[in-house]
Amino acid sequence: MPGGFHPFHAGHYALYQSAIKAFPGAEVYVAASDDTKTRPFPFVIKEKLAKVAGVAPGQFIQVKSPFRPAEITDHYDPEQDVLIFVRSEKDRTEQPKPGGTKKDGTPAYFQPYSKGQLQPFSKHAYIAYLPTVEFGPGITSATEIRNAWPKLDDRRKTAMVMSLYPATQKNQKLAANVAKMLDLGMGSEQQGVAEGLEDTQKKIEDTILKLEQRLKFAKTPEQWDNIKDRIERLQAGLNRSKQGVAEDTELDNTLSFAQRHYPNSPSKHQAFMKFVQRSLKHGKEDDEQQDQEIDQLQAEVEELKNAAQANVTESTDYLEEK
Repeated sequence: MPGGFHPFHAGHYALYQSAIKAFPGAEVYVAASDDTKTRPFPFVIKEKLAKVAGVAPGQFIQVKSPFRPAEITDHYDPEQDVLIFVRSEKDRTEQPKPGGTKKDGTPAYFQPYSKGQLQPFSKHAYIAYLPTVEFGPGITSATEIRNAWPKLDDRRKTAMVMSLYPATQKNQKLAANVAKMLDLGMGSEQQGVAEGLEDTQKKIEDTILKLEQRLKFAKTPEQWDNIKDRIERLQAGLNRSKQGVAEDTELDNTLSFAQRHYPNSPSKHQAFMKFVQRSLKHGKEDDEQQDQEIDQLQAEVEELKNAAQANVTESTDYLEEK
């Protein structure tokens, strides 16, 4: 059963069940790739959703090409075993289509399935079409899910999840986790992070240009060194963010350092941008001095809390107060 599965849903599971019934005794696999160039869902999310939907363990297989599933067929005898691809009736017009001939006039590799004598998959593979099943609130395809999802509030997303994955109807926590997976797969979270990162990168590039202009007018070697050091630190962080090095602890430490100075910022990247803007006016010595003052302020606040034994609104956004 080949497909994109963006996302895998109740309709896919119904087709999977139909294939098991239509071909008793056959080994039924779902073949899915990890290609996210044109569609959002990576294999790891597809696999988890397929498991929630009910696909048997070990039957959902990652392949490079769903219609050339060597990762599956390599375990079978090409001179003895028969390969049948099962598709939904609604996909009858989609490629590849069974039938036709090659340029030399011989039958094409993919042929329409019909009961009778079948050739082993070294010679032919067959495509069988099974009825399309309507699932959820009048939905028949993953495209309809992707189109509807961004318009739903949290409550309606939960309702959609419960209709797409019946196993979640008795497990609220599972439903919430599936909703998060769909949010991630639909790209809403990834897109927001990507857009925010691109905006941050552009602002950092602009800041570096400004610092380079200031470098030309440095009056003393100390000023030149100070500006040069900030340029190098910003450029290093920019390069790492563009390379997408997730395990880069130095960049993460820099982001955390910025958020320490701007704890009220909604995100580390926004805190980092405030830190970048401030770098035009302040040097490393200023950072160290303000770190000490922040530590002292936090200690004083904790002391007041303990003394009063009451809630105290803590304000550590030191740099913005300054």
